Amino acid sequence: MVVATPAHAAAERLQQLPRRLEALEGFKDVLAALTAGHPATIDGVWGSSCALLAATLAQHCAGTLLIVAGQLSELDTIADDLELFTTASVARFPAWETPPSEHRIRDDIYGERLRTLKALLASEPPRIVSTSIQSLMQSVAPRAELANQTRRLQTGQRLDVEPFLKWLVMQGFHSTSAVELPGEFSSRGGILDIFAPDWNQPVRVELFDDEIESLRRFDIASQRSLDRLDSIDVTVLKPDSGKRTHLAEYLPPGSWVLLIEPDRIVREAKQYVERIATPEALFSPAAVLESLSRFAVASAASLSEGSFGAQAQMHVESVERFDGDLDHVRQQLDFIGGDHDVYLIVPTEAEIQRLTEILQSTKLAARGAIHYLVGTLSGGFRLVQERTIVLSGSELFRRGELRRTPRRHLGKAIDSFLELREGDLVVHLTHGIARYRGLKLIEKEDQKEEHLELEFHGGTKIYVPAAKIGLVQKYIGGTKAHPQLAKIGGKLWQKQKKAAEGAVTDMASEMLELQAARGSRPGIAFGTDTDWQREFDASFPYEETPDQLAAIK
Repeated sequence: MVVATPAHAAAERLQQLPRRLEALEGFKDVLAALTAGHPATIDGVWGSSCALLAATLAQHCAGTLLIVAGQLSELDTIADDLELFTTASVARFPAWETPPSEHRIRDDIYGERLRTLKALLASEPPRIVSTSIQSLMQSVAPRAELANQTRRLQTGQRLDVEPFLKWLVMQGFHSTSAVELPGEFSSRGGILDIFAPDWNQPVRVELFDDEIESLRRFDIASQRSLDRLDSIDVTVLKPDSGKRTHLAEYLPPGSWVLLIEPDRIVREAKQYVERIATPEALFSPAAVLESLSRFAVASAASLSEGSFGAQAQMHVESVERFDGDLDHVRQQLDFIGGDHDVYLIVPTEAEIQRLTEILQSTKLAARGAIHYLVGTLSGGFRLVQERTIVLSGSELFRRGELRRTPRRHLGKAIDSFLELREGDLVVHLTHGIARYRGLKLIEKEDQKEEHLELEFHGGTKIYVPAAKIGLVQKYIGGTKAHPQLAKIGGKLWQKQKKAAEGAVTDMASEMLELQAARGSRPGIAFGTDTDWQREFDASFPYEETPDQLAAIK
């Protein structure tokens, strides 16, 4: 049984807003028009209310609601905002941000695009897909090619391993001793590990002779099994395939399209064509809109320059800017709140506790009109007729959000690689200190891949695949200004590593002794946080990372 917490109750009330939105004047006409396949226009959409509108439309759409934004950055913000107003499944379809010649199956964008294409063809496609006009102008492989490029493995099936591995290599997979990145596989004995581009975790295929005995997802770091599977689909679409079609070909029957600020979409599309090096590889904006016209199209804008079909007005207003000063925030919140219910969206439970303490003296809090819940909100808004205000905690104190997109794979930090310059000293974890001599494009098994060229003692060179960047670290100077390069096959590096391990063990022992000594002494008890301290905390201009919040706690 789930116990309803204040945040849980607030989330439920917020997810009831789409139903209440349907009662607005003209909205039933809009839903009827879209159901009949006709266009519609919704005015007065402001801030994150476009996600609220999308959640409302998705409840009545028989297929998938495709949300089209004008800018690449809006794709993620709309998808994140949607989680506040609906429990429906939401997928993203991002745009390539590199030229076609640089598309790789190990790219996260490749994986997410492929994942969404496959989801749209599944028996239960996503209810909502968030995308941008740039994404739609880029072609996708035809549905028939996706089916041809899929290999299904299931328990009890017989697998001819060698032809299957050759097929993986032909599709651009990289053979490795241990999989860590999408687009890699590892074969050893009766075990085959595969990390397909559209998966979030790799899968271990255990074979008994040539029969698949089990399929299990596993964690890269710990190698522990996560769950068992009956079957898996390994799909690889070559990024440079000459066949091309439009995303609209994948939308199920009865789908609707929601265009956010159509005028801006057209403007952004034209600018995209002007700045890209190969515009001939794109669909024109007119071709994109024509391909979408086979579905019911709804246009949403703060103020439409033209109306098509049925019309509705959302009566949404922007929220006044807060100045960030704690005393003024309380006064401003009471002033704009009035007789409204105020929903404050914050990133963590800790932030709820902090804001509850800060705002407990307000009139809104006294009458129970402030509701807190965990989530993200790109822009606050006021629903006039519903007497409802939705705000993010960052808007109260004018704190900017630093979006940190979680990656599917950890431990492959490439920041130091991006900082490398030719001639810099680096450390190869296996061989020792070397000098970085730049990137080299090496062809291997009809596939070209970038490698780091490392020069060791005596001019010996080793080429490390860019996918294995985790093996190389930037050298941080010690006592020597010009350290000697390591000799391949020599024992000096191993001795140095053992000496370093011993030094670390000694240091850990000293730290434990120091901690024990500190623990035996009486501590200092500080008083509870004051308003001044809470105001200082709130003035931090960014959302804290999970690690920062843990340290603060």
